[in-house]
Amino acid sequence: MKDYDIKRLERSQIDLIRPLWEKLNLLHLDLSPNFKKRFEEANWENRKRKLIEKTSEILIEIVVDGEDAIVGYCISTINGVNSQMGEIDSIYIDEACREYGLGKLLVNHAIDWLIEKGTTEQKLLVGVGNERV
Repeated sequence: MKDYDIKRLERSQIDLIRPLWEKLNLLHLDLSPNFKKRFEEANWENRKRKLIEKTSEILIEIVVDGEDAIVGYCISTINGVNSQMGEIDSIYIDEACREYGLGKLLVNHAIDWLIEKGTTEQKLLVGVGNERV
């Protein structure tokens, strides 16, 4: 197994995950039996704006391989100042790097962060067709 590092990004660095988010969107487009139009019309700028505007707090973590390439990410958010609800909004691991437990590691980090921030509920929604995740 290669060496991987988990790094946190600042809100202002969110564009670094764009290429992987676009891969995730294409995956959902391919897998979704009912929502293809939604994924066809999706674009990074709108998604980024919604993530940034809706959140009082955001955690952006990336997985970096030994060559400093970003091979995965996870975005978690808390909506509103006193919100008790936290969400893992988006997570993706490059296909070549799956099966190493990187997704599980990111999810565990996200849940720990959400609990540390005082949320009493944490949610993760999975796109229809992508239930394997």
